[in-house]
Amino acid sequence: MKKILITGGTGFVGKALVPALKTEYEVEVANSHNMKGKLFDCGREYDYIIHMAVKTAAGGYCQNHGGEQFLINTDINNAFFQGWRNCFPNAKVVTFGSSCGYDANVEKTESNYLKGEAEPGYEVYGNIKRHLLIGCNAMNKEYGMQFSYLIPSTLYGPNYELNDRHFIFDLIRKIVDAKQNGGEVVLWGDGNQRRELIYIDDAVKIIKQALTWNLQLCNLSSGQDYSIRDYAQTICNIVDYDFNTIKFDTSQFVGSLSKKMINTHLTDFQFTPLEEGLRKTIEYYVSRSSSSK
Repeated sequence: MKKILITGGTGFVGKALVPALKTEYEVEVANSHNMKGKLFDCGREYDYIIHMAVKTAAGGYCQNHGGEQFLINTDINNAFFQGWRNCFPNAKVVTFGSSCGYDANVEKTESNYLKGEAEPGYEVYGNIKRHLLIGCNAMNKEYGMQFSYLIPSTLYGPNYELNDRHFIFDLIRKIVDAKQNGGEVVLWGDGNQRRELIYIDDAVKIIKQALTWNLQLCNLSSGQDYSIRDYAQTICNIVDYDFNTIKFDTSQFVGSLSKKMINTHLTDFQFTPLEEGLRKTIEYYVSRSSSSK
């Protein structure tokens, strides 16, 4: 049985990915809480490394803690590259970029990923992710080390941490809580900013495929985006809440008006329909929030 080492395997994606991989691979999750210096045990052997460890958060973290984010993620990625090169140069790596690594003014297809500037407001995080790709390219060019670099849209689905403030979880929390407990729903921006979601089970399937393909750079994207108003309306329909009572606060930071990426390589993949994925995510939130009271 082939062996996989995963960094960052205890987060939202890891909680879905690790069990799915264990049906086919021997899986080990690296302790990435303190990644200064040595990360890997060179006494082991692995066929694949999935590098997901990263320090970031929604809700203003990128804008208010750029220095901390830079220092922590520089340590993480340096430890990763040192371990990969010195311990497991023959292991295929799958790792991840971010849509905010794209310049806001370019068509978001893979060949444009390093062109222009990272998204305003997310410059530190976007450049950290760009440097991760630059490092992978350098390892490949000089040492022949193999990798696939996935650039995901926002991932969502059950089993997320309830304090996660990525936009879709925030929408679900605000609307469901207002439905159950009363009070008003206030969303940031005018609601016309557009975002794409990828259901967690779809992401897991694509990550598993990436272990064995030769493709180096791939948008993990369906190519279908919706406005915040569209998402809010769908959630309201599912929970039977009056969308027309929602207020929009245009004074708040909302980032790019659109983060739509081009679905270049996954045109045949059958993505989970939005309403189905949202319904399952809402059911999870309702069950977890009720049990925590």
